[in-house]
Amino acid sequence: MAYEQKPGDIIVFKNKDKQGNQPDYRGNGLDLDGKKIELSLWIKDGAKGKFFAGQIKPEYKPDEKPDEPSELNQSSDGLPF
Repeated sequence: MAYEQKPGDIIVFKNKDKQGNQPDYRGNGLDLDGKKIELSLWIKDGAKGKFFAGQIKPEYKPDEKPDEPSELNQSSDGLPF
């Protein structure tokens, strides 16, 4: 049976291909409303020892459709210029 995330659950994996300032760990999950999120975690050194610092963002979704031309960009004779 496959693992099924529930609201509030996260999964984090070590970033094996880390380069530069990329996070040490990456993951995903569901916020408390059930919306998909992405997580990034960095290992930091502080006065009390090592700790995680991180970011939570909404799931990345590339634009599905390019913007449609507006009526202002279209001439009345149908020519594109």
